[in-house]
Amino acid sequence: MNLTEAKIYSDNEIIDLILNKGKKQLFELLYDRYSEKVYHKCILITKDKEISKDLTHDIFIKIFLNLSKYKGTSPFSLWVHSISYNHCIDFLKKKKRLHLEQYEDFKHDEISELLDEKQEKILKEMQLTELENAFDQLKEEDRIILLMRYKDNISVKDIAESLGFGLSALKMRLKRARGKLADMIGDIRND
Repeated sequence: MNLTEAKIYSDNEIIDLILNKGKKQLFELLYDRYSEKVYHKCILITKDKEISKDLTHDIFIKIFLNLSKYKGTSPFSLWVHSISYNHCIDFLKKKKRLHLEQYEDFKHDEISELLDEKQEKILKEMQLTELENAFDQLKEEDRIILLMRYKDNISVKDIAESLGFGLSALKMRLKRARGKLADMIGDIRND
């Protein structure tokens, strides 16, 4: 079987062929499917293109070496997201980079999704830089949870599972993160 023929297979079928039939060359298909998404996640978290290239490479090595640990109980894409986020967070913690640079391409609409309707009026009056500044002031963990939930549309259950939290603990963290962002935006507007 060549790569062209295998392109029609699902992620789980490819993983099965890699693990049970020794078709390691098929990992290239998984790389092709997910490398750009992983790279963009790394840029979103680190805001550094060169570091993101290295992290993407490291993440795919980690995925390949741990492929047998993928149980197939959730989508492979979620497993890839989890490894990507966790690897980037670990990298930032090791480098003691607790404050990320400004999110240049974070759009007004994406931030507005994080807040309730009452706060929407304030958002419409604000400049994008004010929103970005408020978002940047959040703790790293809060930003990651908000991005996973509202930018990537990952379910609360899947975020909890991928980050190793209980469902109720993740819901509380998500609520607090939204509240902190709303408070920061309110503080900026009141200054």
